This record gives sequence, structure tokens and C-alpha cells, in this order.
Amino acid sequence: MVLVGYTVEATDGEVGAIDRRTYEGRQVLVTRADGALLKVDVNTVERIDHRDHKVYLGVSRRELTPR
Repeated sequence: MVLVGYTVEATDGEVGAIDRRTYEGRQVLVTRADGALLKVDVNTVERIDHRDHKVYLGVSRRELTPR
């Protein structure tokens, strides 16, 4: 499943978009608007909306790990 370019939404707002260098083990790399990379564990994904190209997480932005 290709999710490159999908917007990532945490419980408290937008995080960024899935990067081309998508997978690193069980984590997805997300590029924030400021260019920083975040590691998002795949277990935090609650749902994927393919129509709107969005990935919804079950955690807040504070809970995400900077790369």
C-alpha cells in the first residue's frame, strides 16, 4: 500500500505528510511542515482515509518521536 504524500493527523491536529523514505522497521517517517522528520509507530494508526489521502493517529503530536 503506497501512502507517500498522505497527510498525517494526530488527535490534536495535523502532523505533516508521509515521506518517500516511508518505512523504517515498524515506523513510518513523516515530514513536518518545517522539514523535520518524525517517526510514527504503525501501531498508532487508527484509520486511513484513501479518498482524502489522510492517515489518522490515536496519539497527540507531543507523543510522536523526532528522528
